[in-house]
Amino acid sequence: LFFSCQRGHYPLSSLLDGYQCARQDEHISYGASAAAVPPFGCTFSSAPGQQNSLAVANEEGIVTIFTTGEKQSSVLKEWQAHDNAVFDIAWVPGANSLVTASGDQTARLWDVITGDLLGTFKGHQCSLKSVAFSKQERAVFSTGGRDGNIMIWDTRCSKKDGFYRQIKQISGAHMKPEKYTPQTKKRRGMAPPVDSQQGVTVVLFCDENKLISSGAVDGIIKMWDLRKNYTAYYHNPLPLQAYPYPGSCTRKLGYSGLSLDSTGSRLFSNCTDDNIYMFNISGLKTTPVAVFSGHSNSSFYVKSSVSPDDQFLASGSSDHHAYIWKISDPKQAPMMLQGHSQEVTSVAWCPTDFTKIASCSDDNTVRIWRLNRRPDGENSSNRDPNLVGWTLRKIQSPPRAPVTPAKGPGSERAVSLASPQPAACAPTGADLPLPSNTSAPSAKVSSPRMPYSIQQWISRGTSPLHKVLTPVLQGPSSERRAKRRLETGDGSGLGEESDGVSELYPDVKRSRISVSTQNEKGDLFSLQTEERLSSAGQAGTGKENSSPRTTDWLSVISQRFKGSAQPKSPNGSSKRHDARTHSSPVSTSCIVFFFILFFLSF
Repeated sequence: LFFSCQRGHYPLSSLLDGYQCARQDEHISYGASAAAVPPFGCTFSSAPGQQNSLAVANEEGIVTIFTTGEKQSSVLKEWQAHDNAVFDIAWVPGANSLVTASGDQTARLWDVITGDLLGTFKGHQCSLKSVAFSKQERAVFSTGGRDGNIMIWDTRCSKKDGFYRQIKQISGAHMKPEKYTPQTKKRRGMAPPVDSQQGVTVVLFCDENKLISSGAVDGIIKMWDLRKNYTAYYHNPLPLQAYPYPGSCTRKLGYSGLSLDSTGSRLFSNCTDDNIYMFNISGLKTTPVAVFSGHSNSSFYVKSSVSPDDQFLASGSSDHHAYIWKISDPKQAPMMLQGHSQEVTSVAWCPTDFTKIASCSDDNTVRIWRLNRRPDGENSSNRDPNLVGWTLRKIQSPPRAPVTPAKGPGSERAVSLASPQPAACAPTGADLPLPSNTSAPSAKVSSPRMPYSIQQWISRGTSPLHKVLTPVLQGPSSERRAKRRLETGDGSGLGEESDGVSELYPDVKRSRISVSTQNEKGDLFSLQTEERLSSAGQAGTGKENSSPRTTDWLSVISQRFKGSAQPKSPNGSSKRHDARTHSSPVSTSCIVFFFILFFLSF
């Protein structure tokens, strides 16, 4: 009633900031020894009249049933389902029973009302990671395990040695074939060698004949036709449809969660590259039609859930928050459900109540989030002290230009990160790839380029100028000056003179003009030698960002060269006046011009 009344006055998306978690809706998950342990999976019942029942399974194999009323939630039933962790849980459609998938390599069927064990399903060689039912079938369900196998079970079949056995098996469903290695033939009906890195992470029915699955490392979502007998294949099974990884990361990537909308046509896949890809599985297109970003995913426990009206998507995250996106507007910043102190793993949207969301976290708590219209003027300073969770809009800052601070001993280069972008790779976790939207290193913003011959001469380290030119060309101050010049357009008219020498010494340009009015004679080789000697004298000043003296180094070279090249008169004065009188200004300018070109070529 609250929701229907408010919907006429507020846009539906504006209500999202009203999700809150009160203290009475926060529950600690306990293990067999009364110690707090993390819950791994949660899901609401679909049985008539039982849609408020929430099932939660934890790390020590305990299953807890919560009843979520209109104002608060409480524990309805609890029992030890396995002696090992329960990684996933699924309600039997329309019934008061559920199936648990455990690390003890078995799945079990339970009667929730009586707590009785109705059957054990044995066949996997490793931990079971996922379990799913078809919406139209109560007796048939599927499991996926770390052994790389998908198994189909039917409770109507007879038991063998006290256990149910699989009726269909897809072996090596997500095996990643080695490159340049011939594929070996495996025995009929036998599973491939166990490899925990190539396991099946999620299985999901899209109808009674089609099953969708994802793996840990192959980066491919596959759709299987269960009417085929995949067990009889000698080679890796071929799916009905495959959806390859659409991102740009090159490391091993997988999917941690899969969810469908109520129509069964839109598939939402949680990828470990910090993106959620939406595929339209009702068509032939295998590329995503939308990408949701803004959260973090560094484990295979983060799941997602679609709202009952198919308008919103909720997901856990490794950054201690849960997120809600508007499906019709993927680029809009998501809403953050804040309050957890560790990774938020599984989330579940109540299928019959839009105002209720459940979340599990590694902080050993289960929380029920309820939609309450926030009073006008409420903020963090006057928030209700009884609240342990609240909602805020995520602020996505625009991309910033890279900044290169001065590096001290042992310090690392600071890299600015842009806001999350589609198909980006996650920076979190050592086993996951770095994000493709990381800002380019600031070294790319450098000073104007020097001629190659000068760079080569400086890089040898034998020149006295090495200690002066190298830090100035590579230092952050030079980078900032170059960046400012590029942004403001300064120096656009310098032409070929916008090189590293002009960047180091602003007086160079003026010195070149003054040199062109003077007359020197002598060979160019001795001039270069004199130039290096004069540069060595200036290197002793130790200043990196300014000219050592008012007179630039080209002028000093010119003066020394003239002093050594011309004889002196008996009275001790040079014949500079006579040389200037008898030489042509045009020829002098040409000599100086060719001298500069020759110097720059080295």
